[in-house]
Amino acid sequence: MTQVNPNWKDHAYPLKQITIKLQGTKHSTIAYIISQLEQIADRINAGINIGYDHDDDYGYRFEVVNETNHSFFEDTAGCR
Repeated sequence: MTQVNPNWKDHAYPLKQITIKLQGTKHSTIAYIISQLEQIADRINAGINIGYDHDDDYGYRFEVVNETNHSFFEDTAGCR
C-alpha cells in the first residue's frame, strides 16, 4: 500500500480550475465541438477568464478560477 504524504494539500493547494459547459445539437459533429473547445482555449490564452458564445441550442460557457480550496473531486485519486 502506498503511503500518502501528509503535506500533499500544502503542495497542491490552492487549486486552479477551468469549468466548461459545451452543448451541441444532434447535428453537431465532433470536429465542430472540438473547434469550440479550441475557441475557448484561445480566449483563455488571451486572458479572458469568463465567457460564453451560444445560439440557444448550441454553444459554450466557461470560467477560469485561479485559486480555490474546493476540489471538483470527492473521492480519492483514480481514473474511470
